[in-house]
Amino acid sequence: MTLKNEVDQLWLAKVQSGNIRETVYPIGAGIAIVSDGAAAAWAYPAADLHIQIQAAGLLPADPCWLVGVVFLAQTLEVACFADLAIGFGVDGAGIDRAEFSFYNELAAGAGIVAPVFTARCTPIRIAGNPRVAGRIRKSSVASGVGITAKVIIASGIGT
Repeated sequence: MTLKNEVDQLWLAKVQSGNIRETVYPIGAGIAIVSDGAAAAWAYPAADLHIQIQAAGLLPADPCWLVGVVFLAQTLEVACFADLAIGFGVDGAGIDRAEFSFYNELAAGAGIVAPVFTARCTPIRIAGNPRVAGRIRKSSVASGVGITAKVIIASGIGT
């Protein structure tokens, strides 16, 4: 895809197209994205560990676009800053394409509902229908807790 074609598609996505569809993946329950319990504060888990959110070949027809995430900080520590990175491709070779920062100050339980976060990003083109995966780093040290996440995917842009 040339730069002009990509700019044309972005213009259609933000201004012109009435055919855009947004779907949250995976369909059904979200995916637990947790730290490995050994990572230091503000370090991603060892070995570039990405947790699969959606398997390759299961997104809408190429191209589609990452436009955001929805996640539940159900098990994340109280008073914890964290970053959620979303990438495409096989584990170990996947490249983070978006990073979402957040802060959790509530604890689930005792009548308190864990916070749900929705974060949007500038649309990021997903070519070739690859695997979508995520990983987190957080301000707390060496715990195996995290979040439950889904990705928001747009399709039909420029049609």
